[in-house]
Amino acid sequence: MNTKNNLFFIVILSLFVLVSCGDKARKNSDKIKTVPVYKITLKDTIVSSKFVADVQAKNNVEIHARIPGLLDKVYVSEGQKVKKGQILFKISDLELQIQLLKAEAVFKSAKADLRIATVELEQAQTLFNKKVIADKELELSKAKYEAASAKVAHAVAEKKAITQQISFTTIYAPFNGTIDRIPLKEGSLVENGSLLTTVSQLDDVYAYFSIPENTYFQMMEDKTLNTQGDIKLILPNGMVYGQKGELRTADGEIDRQTGSIQYKAKFHNPQGFIKHGTSGKLIISEPKTNAILIPQKAVFSIQDKQYVFRVNKDGVVKMTNVTIETTLDDVYILNDGLKSDDLIVQEGTQSLRDGDKINMKQM
Repeated sequence: MNTKNNLFFIVILSLFVLVSCGDKARKNSDKIKTVPVYKITLKDTIVSSKFVADVQAKNNVEIHARIPGLLDKVYVSEGQKVKKGQILFKISDLELQIQLLKAEAVFKSAKADLRIATVELEQAQTLFNKKVIADKELELSKAKYEAASAKVAHAVAEKKAITQQISFTTIYAPFNGTIDRIPLKEGSLVENGSLLTTVSQLDDVYAYFSIPENTYFQMMEDKTLNTQGDIKLILPNGMVYGQKGELRTADGEIDRQTGSIQYKAKFHNPQGFIKHGTSGKLIISEPKTNAILIPQKAVFSIQDKQYVFRVNKDGVVKMTNVTIETTLDDVYILNDGLKSDDLIVQEGTQSLRDGDKINMKQM
């Protein structure tokens, strides 16, 4: 009985060991996860940066009255295209014309007094030379002449001032452009400084945008901001404007209050389709060759640093620090950290630890 019992015990123990080993093997097999991996390849791509833009006309000038009076004539209408030097408005100058006649009369009287003073001075000089009169009488004649000359100069200045005021009553277009709203109508009383209209030169428009200081230096280092880039303007309705822009420098210094530098993009606007004050977005695109692109899901952050899990040929993962150059829609362009043909974990990084072994699933 003892021999049979011992034999039975050995058989049972052997079965238990086999089952335990099988369970352990299955558990170890279960710990090796199957995760998708991504193979690094060098690709050509387009790097795009987006900015909020404020669109302004090439020239946009408010036309103000420089003299008060009645708005006698409006020669243009709202929205009309005008040429440089074209008459826009006429303010009544009747009172000024009367003042000019008075100034002309004063000028003629002053000139007559000057002629009299001139003759008297010449006579006094002759008599003084002959020692007929004393030097005091000569000095008196000189003083009268100088006073008459001063009156003539004053009268000339008055005439010029009134003539200039009369010239202000006719308002001309400062450049080729389009007339904006005209708030005052014919017969309205115009005050000095009253807004008559605004003239916008719309054959070219400028889209102004600001770049944060740190972004500016990064883009300059990456050479993603230059005058050769493809610049598109997205209008408020989402439409892409048909003309491509040309990058121009707007400011030569960093704004200390905002910490940004302003740029502008020039767009041809031959039909005047874009108006002054339009808002929109700029997309500046630059081609980039042999770029390393990785899915954003493959990247995780630890203490402000970015990492991926690089996979070796044995399926063992290793945390690898990467430097991101820029962000596209769902991928990152790397500056450093990986090279062509490297394998990285594409997703599921949150469940892995450095040194884990995985089953690779090529995507």
